[in-house]
Amino acid sequence: MTTPLEGRYERLLRVYPAAFRRAHGEDMLTTMLADAGDGQRWPRPGDAFDIVRHGLRLRLSRRPGGGLLGGGWADACALIGPLAVVMLLTFRLTSVLRGPHPGSAPLLQTAAWALVAVAAFAGLRRGAAVLGWVALLAEVAPPVRQFTSDPVPVVYGLWWSVLALVAAVALTAAGPRRPWAAAGSRRFAVLVAAPLVVGAVGVLGSGMLVAEDAGFSAFYLEDLFRPETYVTDYTGLEAPTAAELDLMLLAIAVALLAGFVAAVRLPGPIRRRLLVAAAPVLAMAALVNFTFNGWAVSTVHMGHNIPLVAGQWAALVLVPPLVFLTGARWARRRDETMRLAALGAAAERRRP
Repeated sequence: MTTPLEGRYERLLRVYPAAFRRAHGEDMLTTMLADAGDGQRWPRPGDAFDIVRHGLRLRLSRRPGGGLLGGGWADACALIGPLAVVMLLTFRLTSVLRGPHPGSAPLLQTAAWALVAVAAFAGLRRGAAVLGWVALLAEVAPPVRQFTSDPVPVVYGLWWSVLALVAAVALTAAGPRRPWAAAGSRRFAVLVAAPLVVGAVGVLGSGMLVAEDAGFSAFYLEDLFRPETYVTDYTGLEAPTAAELDLMLLAIAVALLAGFVAAVRLPGPIRRRLLVAAAPVLAMAALVNFTFNGWAVSTVHMGHNIPLVAGQWAALVLVPPLVFLTGARWARRRDETMRLAALGAAAERRRP
């Protein structure tokens, strides 16, 4: 008869590829049950984390046959994880500095992603992975509590939660290579600098920098400049003169262009997987912004929350993973096509 602990270990072991479970699953299960304490009903947290981490790494690492996610994902995740963390930290910090009353949740989320960034750049892979899931929980918990009272901003911010999930999964599945080794030092520096520049310009172009409430002067650095008039662009940036506003927009454009060029010049397998990892985030943002506007307007103007229908829930839940799986399949096929093309070119060169 299967005990509750045995059944939970069996379900946990499903994170491993089927071939690995057939070869080693029984031995692993027997060992873990023999090591369990008297009366233990749940897997130990450390054991569960090790199983999930190792299983994901096996699924995403390079191996013969590859499967849908085989070939190059460990190296790609070594870059994707830190880049996603830098974006999350930058925009969290920007929102805190721009907002009039940051509150405890944004500050906690900013601190959590800062710890993740420190661990990731220090090469503490396991620590970064654990902290990444903690930071993901810090991102998801407030919207879950807010959904029943104010669902519109929660739904429109789901792309942020998807990005946080991408960061946590990538940090867990990352291989031993450092991100600057996977991307190249200069390209990695540009990819990290691009969101930092955009975030810095967003803070400098915020009206909060010139807030008249002296109570926030120490926090919002309002003494950097105190213009009497602003020029406000559709981007939401504010500056004392039109020339300064143009300089802000130019800085953002240069940063985005430099980041795009650096991403395009990444090694092919990593570049494709970076695009695949970004696709669910972009898909969620596009889905909500293009198909949920009617629901959002109705909810705001009716004075009460309008429940989401089953089709809307299905789209929110299914679109990101389906987009990712489709992209992963494309990346695998593209890798195979490029490999065969390289083999053909090598054979042609060897012909007398």
